[in-house]
Amino acid sequence: MVVSFQQRRANPATVAWLALLTGLLPFCVVNLSYLGSASAGHVAWCFPYLQGCVSISATGRYGFSYFFFKAGMIPAAIVMIAFWICCRRWLLTIGDSDGRPVRAMVYLGCISAVFLILYTIFLGSKGDVYNFMRRTGVIIYFSFSYLAQAMLLGRLQRLQAEKRINIPAYILQGKLTVLIGLLAIGLGSIPISNFVVDKHRPENAVEWTYALLMVSYYCFTWLACRSTVIEKIPSRQ
Repeated sequence: MVVSFQQRRANPATVAWLALLTGLLPFCVVNLSYLGSASAGHVAWCFPYLQGCVSISATGRYGFSYFFFKAGMIPAAIVMIAFWICCRRWLLTIGDSDGRPVRAMVYLGCISAVFLILYTIFLGSKGDVYNFMRRTGVIIYFSFSYLAQAMLLGRLQRLQAEKRINIPAYILQGKLTVLIGLLAIGLGSIPISNFVVDKHRPENAVEWTYALLMVSYYCFTWLACRSTVIEKIPSRQ
């Protein structure tokens, strides 16, 4: 995978909207797919974030939702790639250095999006090979996304400490809280997977909650980008 690292800057307002779209698009696709599958009787009705009656994957396996899920998640992953590339340019715009940590962040974010596409393509396919590809896709998507998000927060905290930016404290604290929550959920899922006998519902609820927190991180990034617009991109008279 090749990512361009040209020395270009980015308008924070543009990156802000990319961040918001990166968060909201997969959220809407997954939840609308669930509503479509449940309405058609393919999956049960419940509040999956707490009751875990269905996995996220199951929402995109049947009927019209099968096509809707793929048609929505693949563009969402492409938007995610665009976001991480532009995120680096935003960091350069607000005073960060173009070193290895920033580039590693971009690679991790883009690779996670590529594996989200891989997962989406093979969703609904049967066979051991396809199951392996789906599991690999979703594991790398979640893990690499988390690492990229943690690295982005680290860069913003450093710039804030150096007084190069002035992002409201609640935004950075919100991003940190999301990352702590994701780590806690990830660690908490280990005993569920290994020691709970009837583990399907708890695992599904963990998956839904984890995905919700992950996309909410991008909403905090949207707020962070917006807070840098006035300082770095002054309005024209």
